[in-house]
Amino acid sequence: TPFKGDQAVQKIGLQGVNPHGYSAQGFPTMNIAGYATLRTQPGGEVQNDHDWGYADTVTWSRGRHVFKFGGEYKPQSRFVGNIPEGTYGNFTFNGSLAGYGYADFLLGYPFTSTRLDPLTQRTLLDSELGLFITDSFKVSSRLTLDLGLRWDRFGSPSYDDGLQYNWDPVTGNVIVPSNLVSRVSPLYPKTITIAGGSVAQHPGLRNFVPRIGVAYRLSDKMVIRGGYGIFNETLGRYSRLSSAPFQVTETYQNVITGGQPLLSFPNPFPSSLAAALIPSQSVTGYPLDSSNGKLHQYNLTIERQFKDTGFRISYVGSHDYGMNYAISVNKPQASLTPFTAARRPYSQYIGASYYRSDGESKFNAMTFEVVRKVGQVTLDSHWTLASSYSNFQSGADLENPYGPLFFGRDQYTPRQRAVFNVVWEIPFGKGRRYMSNAPRAVDGVLGGWQIYWLGYLESGHFFSPSFSGLDPSNTNTFGGFPDRVCNGNLASSSRSVNHWFDPTCFATPAPGHFGDSGAYVLEGPGYNMQHMSVAKTFNLTERFKFTFTTAFSNLFNHPNFVAPASNISVPGSVGVVSGLRDGSPARQIELRGRVDF
Repeated sequence: TPFKGDQAVQKIGLQGVNPHGYSAQGFPTMNIAGYATLRTQPGGEVQNDHDWGYADTVTWSRGRHVFKFGGEYKPQSRFVGNIPEGTYGNFTFNGSLAGYGYADFLLGYPFTSTRLDPLTQRTLLDSELGLFITDSFKVSSRLTLDLGLRWDRFGSPSYDDGLQYNWDPVTGNVIVPSNLVSRVSPLYPKTITIAGGSVAQHPGLRNFVPRIGVAYRLSDKMVIRGGYGIFNETLGRYSRLSSAPFQVTETYQNVITGGQPLLSFPNPFPSSLAAALIPSQSVTGYPLDSSNGKLHQYNLTIERQFKDTGFRISYVGSHDYGMNYAISVNKPQASLTPFTAARRPYSQYIGASYYRSDGESKFNAMTFEVVRKVGQVTLDSHWTLASSYSNFQSGADLENPYGPLFFGRDQYTPRQRAVFNVVWEIPFGKGRRYMSNAPRAVDGVLGGWQIYWLGYLESGHFFSPSFSGLDPSNTNTFGGFPDRVCNGNLASSSRSVNHWFDPTCFATPAPGHFGDSGAYVLEGPGYNMQHMSVAKTFNLTERFKFTFTTAFSNLFNHPNFVAPASNISVPGSVGVVSGLRDGSPARQIELRGRVDF
């Protein structure tokens, strides 16, 4: 049975959290550098969605034109009644006090202590509206042209009680609805200015995007297709909604004075707000005028039939502009000057993030596909060579708010991927090429078998090096990207589960600087998974049939590994592979029988 947060707090003897005594599944979260987080999924009614939509399309055919126009409207609501994480405390141990994260944990000295007095039983509201028109124009017997235009309006998300806010980086003020200023928590620090004003996002009304598609038949067995379209970025359902300062998350950072920490267990919070030596609140802001990025997608395909086999070669690409992302902006510039809270641009906050809309990403892929759907051998197989880059990936990729954006690989897109799906009807037995007149007993043993093959092959996913426990940039940024001294990727013949990459190619950043390594510069283990089944159907009587199948999962018992540990500050494990990818069990053999009648 999962822990209940209030029971865990009582057993630990933890003080200063859960002032209203909420009882639900949960646990005080412990984030220990280099180790798995100690936590329990928060309980309560996490998500109760009530969504509906109306969609309609009208088609009108006139001459060589087929027009379609229509749209969809989707209002959405979500009730949330859970007890969120942080209610029972959230603590970080990163090694900044004792030099090692686990040592800080054993001593009970958190780097940060966070607690939340939550609002519960609330409903979120949002909506989407899309309209489109297309014309499929049969220019000639060989050429078809599709033209289209779409318009999207993404709604302004809100809470039903109106308790939401925005942050203005120009003035540094927290903005709340003018009629709800009195609802701000009395615990909210007086050092932060609360101002009344508009917090609702203004949906973009110029999201008109074109689409074009072309298909040209060179011959009865060869076709060229191509297309180009722009798609509007969606910011996500209920995006950018937050209720601070109405529900206060207090975050305190530890300091050592006279050899004694300010915060330590069992009461890892200041005895009073006045005792806190640093600000306790973080904020997030966004432009009121929403800007949706534009995803430009294009493709070109050549299809050719040779006898009973079809071949397709395709190029697929995209280039996305104006993409939205959040970045931490409450950091001083990297320097040799030791960090102090006063050096922050917004010294009244412990953290401040703002949404920017200058992100960019690129994707290019070439795919070769072979399809055969008739005969004793049928198959559908393809091989893809791809690259995917973006300059606004989350985490350490955006650790320096003053630096330019750099393109880095996407961690989930391997360079190469192949999939094979093959069925072979072995040509022996009744109705097949060989032994079609064999005696019934012989046909029962040797005839009518089928082999099914499903295989996946892909090169490794990419991962990033990191370091922890130090703040070389003097910006209160402990850990992040290291400096990259050399490539770090080893030749395939030199890789092993105990030494997958060369950690000596990375070093703790030089004093006064962020690390210069890029994102996802290391290639992880590849993936090889082959499945096979052998099956035969026996006609027992005119009405009854029995199918026997032997199924092999991971036929070659090939191990597929997760990416190795990449924190160079933990020398005992860096470069070491310590687990298998999900869905990669050892070989399994199943014998199945099925009766049909």
